[in-house]
Amino acid sequence: MDRRQILKYTAMLTGTAICAPLTGIMLSGCSDTANVTSTALAPSVFFSAADFDLITQIMDVILPKTDTPSASEVKVNFILDGMFANVYKADYQQKFTRLFKDFSAFLESKNFSSLTKSEQESLLLSVEARPESGRDNAYWSYIDIKQQTVAFYLSTEEVAENHLNYLPIPGEYKPCVSVEDLGGKAWAI
Repeated sequence: MDRRQILKYTAMLTGTAICAPLTGIMLSGCSDTANVTSTALAPSVFFSAADFDLITQIMDVILPKTDTPSASEVKVNFILDGMFANVYKADYQQKFTRLFKDFSAFLESKNFSSLTKSEQESLLLSVEARPESGRDNAYWSYIDIKQQTVAFYLSTEEVAENHLNYLPIPGEYKPCVSVEDLGGKAWAI
């Protein structure tokens, strides 16, 4: 067998090894989602139903509906759940779960779910404003949720395309441009 034949067979085997699982994943994603509503989405995978509801409430206080959609309207809660279920490593999952348990207990002691939106916002702001000496697990859990909420929100298709400056194919690089020159919008991530 000559070298050319060996390279052809190697390329075919490698391509098959890569394409077969990728094709299976792509085909399994080709289901009809046109009639899916937000209430018909799959339940959370990583979080319990109660924890998922609490995280959704927290996210909607962090990023409520204004002239832009709320965090849950663009499915940031499902993104976070999917990241924990499929991407994050076990040690980070365990750390987050431990911290969130304390944060959840703190919020439950303050009847977070029954508070008005402004009272919920005040409570979360008081957690965020804790001095360095008072930063406990509840604080670190809230900061983690807030950071991920903002990051995932800004990277959603709805927000990036409709509420931020967005170029699917980058154009000319202009390093020093004011926000006013861009129509008052920051760039999508």
